[in-house]
Amino acid sequence: MFLATEGGKTKVPTHLSYDEWDCTALFQATIFARSFALPDSSGHHKTLYDLYAKPHKLPHGNFHASVVSPGGDNAETFAMAIDQLRLLRNAFCHSPSSKIDKPTFDQYIQHTKDAIKALGVTSGPVDTAGSLTEADFPIERVRQLEDDIRKELQAETAFLKEDVKDELIGVRSDIAQSNQERQEDVNRAARETKEEIHELKKQMELHQEEWKEETLESRRTADKKHRDDNCS
Repeated sequence: MFLATEGGKTKVPTHLSYDEWDCTALFQATIFARSFALPDSSGHHKTLYDLYAKPHKLPHGNFHASVVSPGGDNAETFAMAIDQLRLLRNAFCHSPSSKIDKPTFDQYIQHTKDAIKALGVTSGPVDTAGSLTEADFPIERVRQLEDDIRKELQAETAFLKEDVKDELIGVRSDIAQSNQERQEDVNRAARETKEEIHELKKQMELHQEEWKEETLESRRTADKKHRDDNCS
């Protein structure tokens, strides 16, 4: 049913249970899905994103000032809240730095709480995250883990390079041995051919000598007969 409404194809992983979907799949299945499209003022059906969020034309990196529909439209509130979560997700995932200052952190927490509340979901876990302090994020430990991971990756890379090097040396050795065996085969074939030619030459010389002797014998016989005929 969903695929049919979406025109036969979708970015939503419909082969998986929705419990296994990531946030991107949830966005595609809601505000970007044709299944929830609504008619605009002209009667043309548009996705919730195109109908409610896109017209705001937010600059890159900005968030919606409010996710609650000013006219009390539940569909608009639903769309704006989900789009706010999408913007927050993009801000986290596409941030050029792994660090975040306290004012920005507090702003993200507030935007998240507003969006969650607008969707009618409890904000308890978000409140818990918002109450965390810098002490709850052991930066030195994180850096140590990052350094350990970096060293492990370097060691693995070095191992792979050495493994590839050994493999190449082995391949070169196999090629050299193969070339040597091929050269030996060529030399052996050349010797055998030379011996066959030499043997053939000897046989030809022998046949030639035999032919000469037969020819001389025939001439002697013919001469003797000629003399005998003259005497008679």
